[in-house]
Amino acid sequence: MKDLAQSKLRPGVFAIALLGLMTSAEPQMRGMPGMMGMQMKGAFGNWSMNREGSGTSWQPDSSPAFMKEVFSARGMSFSTMGTAQTGYVNDGGKRGDRGPFTNTMIMLMGRKELRGGGVLGLDFTTSLDPVIDGRHGVPNLFEGGVTVHNVTIPDRKDPHNVFSEIAASYSHPLFNNWSGFLYGGPVGEPALGNVMFLHRASGQEIPEAPISHDWFDGAHISFGVATLGVAYQDKWKLEGSAFNGHDPLNLYGIGPVSLNSSSGRLTYNPSSDWSLSTSYGYINAETNEHKFTASSAYGHQLANGDTFAATVYLGQNVVEGSPRSNGWLAEGTYYHRNDAFFARYERVDETEIADVPTGTYTVNKLVVGDVHNFASNDGLDYGVGAYAGVYSYPSSLKPFYGNSPLTLGIFIRVRPAKM
Repeated sequence: MKDLAQSKLRPGVFAIALLGLMTSAEPQMRGMPGMMGMQMKGAFGNWSMNREGSGTSWQPDSSPAFMKEVFSARGMSFSTMGTAQTGYVNDGGKRGDRGPFTNTMIMLMGRKELRGGGVLGLDFTTSLDPVIDGRHGVPNLFEGGVTVHNVTIPDRKDPHNVFSEIAASYSHPLFNNWSGFLYGGPVGEPALGNVMFLHRASGQEIPEAPISHDWFDGAHISFGVATLGVAYQDKWKLEGSAFNGHDPLNLYGIGPVSLNSSSGRLTYNPSSDWSLSTSYGYINAETNEHKFTASSAYGHQLANGDTFAATVYLGQNVVEGSPRSNGWLAEGTYYHRNDAFFARYERVDETEIADVPTGTYTVNKLVVGDVHNFASNDGLDYGVGAYAGVYSYPSSLKPFYGNSPLTLGIFIRVRPAKM
């Protein structure tokens, strides 16, 4: 497996350059709904863009928004957000791989206010992961692994798809503090789980995907999504989705598109600092799987300009004919001047670890690290970071993983600056 990590780091630098190229245009301020340093309006209701996460999900209004306005055309304003990270990781232990990695999620958003009070939104999200990392993904201990040519390569995270979102939305005020919205497209995110890890303020600086990804936001790329939702008093949101529950195995294209699964989500934002959410989904694909999630997200802007963001996530997967598996996550990031100090703790019941005896294994993982912004230019922040991960797991896995594997990684990162 070592030969999988021999690709050069140079393509990762290309990912950094691409994000800079996408956001290098100076914003055309005429007709734009917001300016740097001011909150932009969201696409789904009468609140700031800070609240809106991936797909149609919410996070606290106090969450920092890392975004850059790019241009406007025919009354529609376009902005970009996302991140590009590239670095080197050594997972350690008997099964740990080492090598360069790239983690990219670049989003272009359009917003246009229509006559009669409606808002049209356009979302396009792309990732260069499969182009740069290949189908083999990146090292990540205790992941189930990726399958290439019908062979499973354990302890690696599969790459995101090149087309991670191609969707449109329409929102409109209704009556008596009610508003409604429609969202959908050939590639999108259903109302299941909550803000995916590369979009939520508490986790977007962490370069590793959580091993609990499948419990909480594993359906964030679906080839076919249609969502209908309503909001009340800009605090409550109820929504339902029909979507494709099959894994999006086509990394470089789109489809096949279908609607074979369903989900529902209830979200409540009692104040600007809190967002509470619960969801249920039925994945009517190969596995007939039921998913339950609950999350609590907190964000707070300090008087000195610093920001703290945290998320606690609970999830349960129920596959017919198999035991239930649980996962939970607690993560936080403290944005202090030019640094982002982060930590993530996870506890999951792993049932799909490759090349070990069949069973359920409870795995604990803790990741801590820091990203330091060493330069800012034209609305972009450039950072360098380092992180470490430690694990706890049953003794029955020690013949495969060793006694105490230690993950160490370094990386560089670029993203839009905080608005």
